[in-house]
Amino acid sequence: MHFRLLLLLLPVLLGACAKVDRPVRLDFVGNTTLTSSNRTVAANDTLSTRAYAVGNDNLLRRLRITVTYEPGPEPFRYPLPLSSFRPGDAPASQTIVYLDSLITPIQRVNTTTNTPFFRGGEYLFENRFSARSTSGTELWQYTVTDVNGESASRAYRLTVRKPDSAAVFHNYSLVIRPRPRTTLAFDTLRERARVFLNLSYGLLLPKYAVLNNEATVQPNQQLVDLIATVRNASITLEAPAHSGQTPLLTTAKWPSRRRTEVRQTSLPPAAFNAAATTEAFEGAYNNGQLFTAAPDGLSTGTLAKDQVIAFRTTEGKTGLLLITDVILGTSPVLKCSVRVQK
Repeated sequence: MHFRLLLLLLPVLLGACAKVDRPVRLDFVGNTTLTSSNRTVAANDTLSTRAYAVGNDNLLRRLRITVTYEPGPEPFRYPLPLSSFRPGDAPASQTIVYLDSLITPIQRVNTTTNTPFFRGGEYLFENRFSARSTSGTELWQYTVTDVNGESASRAYRLTVRKPDSAAVFHNYSLVIRPRPRTTLAFDTLRERARVFLNLSYGLLLPKYAVLNNEATVQPNQQLVDLIATVRNASITLEAPAHSGQTPLLTTAKWPSRRRTEVRQTSLPPAAFNAAATTEAFEGAYNNGQLFTAAPDGLSTGTLAKDQVIAFRTTEGKTGLLLITDVILGTSPVLKCSVRVQK
């Protein structure tokens, strides 16, 4: 019902867009709360885009979203003075397929003529995502294709300027909203919770960015360090290689699993805020202890506010993660801050 109501309002929201009788039409819905054009945003901003597609001739079949990071999302220590910076020293640009899925368009019927408004149907998709955590740009491109291969694309570019790009460590804050689940079904665009975390980049990915039937997003699995998971009315952070993830992530769909190791520390939040060197991160990890509930070192067990966790990624980068809040119940929320070596 909510979807159909939005479709009824679209002629007003898209009033500024000229109607073009092409095989496929794609527009961004515009209002003050949605991202639909080039803009400058803050690092890790949570943004939303609504893409509306129409099939004028044939049924709509596929939606594909890509994002190109320039430079790549990997943290980079800019030199001092900045005048000595050479663009060729920055990480190479990186493109990831954020979504690649078959879609089922809605067929609305004109009650006067008893015919569809659009022969190929309509489709409305809301993409909620986080901006990059490092300085640079990201180009988001949306493409819709019909059953005959006709397509339409729209894109916008976001710019992030982070003032501490010359620091020796990378830092950011996240709000994660994990949902209770028992299995990871595929090709459902309703599961939009961003719970797959890359610690080095500060990227949060939804399920459809790492799992689909065609395996076209499977390379993104190598970006995932930790997965926010709800277990027994508590929230945990688990590496893909943790045994508890095996029932949820089948080997066929997630063949190569990263081993991000986590350690329990006795550090207070003040020590987290003071940690600013690789030596501090490595010391916290080396002095940390395995979590009682996870002797394999790949899970935090139950998380609590003000807890400081040390970690080491598959590439050997160390860092600290501070739990700033945990909200349980029917809509769990995990808030955390991260400091990781560049």
